[in-house]
Amino acid sequence: MKLTLETGDLITLKTDALIIGVYRHKLTRNAELVDQASKGALSALIKGGDITGCLGEVAIFPAFPGITAKRLVVVGLGVEADGVLNFEAPLKAAIKSIYFVKTATIACLDWFDLQPEWIAEQVASQAIQVLEKTPDYKAKSQRPDWKQPKSFSLLVDEKTEDMTQAFAEGAILGKSCMLAKELGNAPANICTPKYMADLCIKLGASLKFDVTVFEEKALRKLKMGCFLGVAQGSKQPPYMVVMEYNGGAKDEAPVALIGKGLTFDSGGISLKPSKGMDEMKYDMCGAASVIATVAAAASMKLPINVVGVIGCTENMPGGSATKPGDILTSYLGKTVEVLNTDAEGRLVLCDLLAYAIDKFKPSMAVDIATLTGACVVALGNEYTGLFSTNEEMAMELLQAGENSLDKCWRLPLGRAYSKSLKSNFADLANIGTPGAGACTAAAFLQAFVGDTPWAHLDIAGTAWTSGKNKGSTARPVPLLVCFLRDLCH
Repeated sequence: MKLTLETGDLITLKTDALIIGVYRHKLTRNAELVDQASKGALSALIKGGDITGCLGEVAIFPAFPGITAKRLVVVGLGVEADGVLNFEAPLKAAIKSIYFVKTATIACLDWFDLQPEWIAEQVASQAIQVLEKTPDYKAKSQRPDWKQPKSFSLLVDEKTEDMTQAFAEGAILGKSCMLAKELGNAPANICTPKYMADLCIKLGASLKFDVTVFEEKALRKLKMGCFLGVAQGSKQPPYMVVMEYNGGAKDEAPVALIGKGLTFDSGGISLKPSKGMDEMKYDMCGAASVIATVAAAASMKLPINVVGVIGCTENMPGGSATKPGDILTSYLGKTVEVLNTDAEGRLVLCDLLAYAIDKFKPSMAVDIATLTGACVVALGNEYTGLFSTNEEMAMELLQAGENSLDKCWRLPLGRAYSKSLKSNFADLANIGTPGAGACTAAAFLQAFVGDTPWAHLDIAGTAWTSGKNKGSTARPVPLLVCFLRDLCH
């Protein structure tokens, strides 16, 4: 599918589908132009109830009078005063409705009075994410008949340099999100730890960033006892992958991104309930988001140094699996009493965080993990949980979440949570007292970051959706990419 910026007259535009928007009880500027050209046909349809303007509601009209486009697609924008809150839903709905045409053009720079460059980025990103499909592993005869347009265009007044760059970066963001979705949706028998490591090597070669893969022998030499403790119940060997993108100055400290890569999490000896366990293939979405973000930074050629560190393994209840009550020794030398083997993500992350900070001396570190069901209870599926030891960093992440429509919500840290991790037999336990599970998990990780500015993103509620539309969301890739770009300015 070709993505382009297009200039010209809305009314005489030659395209299979022209997309415009209308508010509840009000026309947008482009809708007014169409209404005038059609001698009030659009207003008549609104008056008759054929077009309501309700958020995300789409109506398609072939051979609409007064315009050259073969069909007019009208999408409801809801209430104008809601602004950016109402932008994403109608954009996705409108794009999805024209999957069957060969060419389509969207005229949405008049939606909600938003910055044109921001709209251009969102349109390119969503066009790719909506119209391109990740593998579904179905037999060819059973696959749905889905034909994406050959070209999709955004109608602009002028092809400025800023608009062109924003549109191009939006396409890169969309492709990066698709990469994260493809990894997340892949079954655990395909997306193994080795599969993820091999993919990183291929991406590094293609996008010109350095990749180092640490196998089990190397992990033992590094004394990553907590990471290896999680891995030892599985027949799949564990891998730590380090991706280094150097777009900034040689002496500039990198931003470290650390991702949890549990390609399947059964809970280990502390076995999870069988209902919904299939969704534990998504327990590697933190690592997938790191891979996709590093790929995006390299593709955009951002002037910044980024190091991505992911730990890939399975958590299985094999005969050699770690048992409740076992004590593991971390990379830092701190000992951890494992009271629940299903609290394994923090065991992997504590070694990765300590290694990344020790080895690369980053200016800041962000870890991303589907870490706790408690975060889902606290925030549902709308917001990613954010914890941070640095106020400025926290504010930058919160703002990046707002700007990218990939929102996070800050949750507390503090001694009240860290003291609940005390153990009679080790330096700390891997779970705390009942309650505030997301906070105690973050407090556990905090014990391994020292003075480095650090943030933890708990994406357990946002990395994928369940039910009829089950699938990876690619969150928080938009947030992370926006965060890195903001740091460049």
